[in-house]
Amino acid sequence: MRTITADARRMGVIQEIAPDPAQALEAGIGLAQKIAACGPLGIKTTLESAHTSIDESEAAAFAKLNEQFGALFRTEDFIEGRKAEAEERPPVYHGK
Repeated sequence: MRTITADARRMGVIQEIAPDPAQALEAGIGLAQKIAACGPLGIKTTLESAHTSIDESEAAAFAKLNEQFGALFRTEDFIEGRKAEAEERPPVYHGK
């Protein structure tokens, strides 16, 4: 018999299932560190997209993705990210 959490994970509603609160906290901190390593403009845009999906609709959020990506593509942070990748070093983002 399947569990609700297993079905939710399969559908992508949840990303990880921790066996206890300590491991849940550890997983949460790890995810937060991954997000914090990303460019601030990308994080902001992702949050805006998530809010659009919740407040309006998923279709509305998808409709804005090309415009949002295009705006990020022209930022200094995007250029820095690609340059850092080519140079095999961590990027240094400035939110510009």
